[in-house]
Amino acid sequence: MNKEFHPRDSVTANDLFITPGLASGLDAVAWSVCDEGEGILVPQPFYNGFSFDLLNRSNTRVIGVSYQGMEGYSNLEDIFRPEVNRLALEAALNKARGEGVNVRALLISKCYPPETLREFASFCGRNRLHFISDEIYAKSVFPNPAISGQASFVSVLSLDLHNVIDANLLHVLYGARKDFCANGLRLGMVYTKNEAMLGAMSSISMFSWSPHVLQDVWASMMNDQMWMKSFMEKKTDLMVENYRVATSFFREHNVSYFEMNAGLFIWVDLRHLFNPLTLDGNLRIRSESCIAHQQRELEITDLCARHGIMIAPGSVYMPEEFGWFRVTFSLGKEALEEGLKRFARAIAEMRI
Repeated sequence: MNKEFHPRDSVTANDLFITPGLASGLDAVAWSVCDEGEGILVPQPFYNGFSFDLLNRSNTRVIGVSYQGMEGYSNLEDIFRPEVNRLALEAALNKARGEGVNVRALLISKCYPPETLREFASFCGRNRLHFISDEIYAKSVFPNPAISGQASFVSVLSLDLHNVIDANLLHVLYGARKDFCANGLRLGMVYTKNEAMLGAMSSISMFSWSPHVLQDVWASMMNDQMWMKSFMEKKTDLMVENYRVATSFFREHNVSYFEMNAGLFIWVDLRHLFNPLTLDGNLRIRSESCIAHQQRELEITDLCARHGIMIAPGSVYMPEEFGWFRVTFSLGKEALEEGLKRFARAIAEMRI
């Protein structure tokens, strides 16, 4: 972490709690900071696994931070702007408190610019909330010429936040699965300076220890600097090429998508496949035609499955509206190209 995350204050072994993956890490953090029924704010859209990770042991409420109706919000690009997040966070916090929910933390999991990370930290500092930064995609950022002024990954640990948030309220999570293409390597870590929290997490760790042999494997990988450099460079090159292949296909077939430069998936816009003659034209999640929209998403995913591909319906990730789908582009190039051919046949059938 000291080498790759560029922390303002050096990270020591005493600051780390090792877990068998980040799901376990999030579970431990939620159990440590929340009582049953208390809430954690999560900006939308977000990973659907959070609802399970935060709920099962601690019975924490996941409170989505919506951007609809916020001044300055018009599209997905705006959810990375600090001023839009300031308004959305305050609105979500006030709404939750009005409903009798005691909010204890904010959880983020996207790659944000420094000014937005500072806004998150300031918000948490003002409201005495724990700031949880899931940085599992730290080394899965790649150059995308379509994005102007794009920035590389920035960890909250690299920012000077001492004057805006208590260090005991700041926690960072990282794991091996995404950046190291090791989905079965169940290893993660929680960074925190909060000794009471480390003690609380340790008290429930007896049944979720990480095997020492796996810890040794990951440590060997990270200690081999030449291998790390070669592996990460090759992975970045592959992500750039696969992203080019996938987005070229989408443009060729008039499928809109959200330009991105981090993560393993592409957010694809299939709203044009929602029939305006049978729906009300309002694709917001809370619209009157919510059930019909959700059914249409399932029809699209089922049709893709019949053509031999799997895409994820966006509604499971708590977006602002229906019609978006998550498509994985980070697989072998031959498999990607074959999958896109099948997707072409599926969307051609959808348009008939």
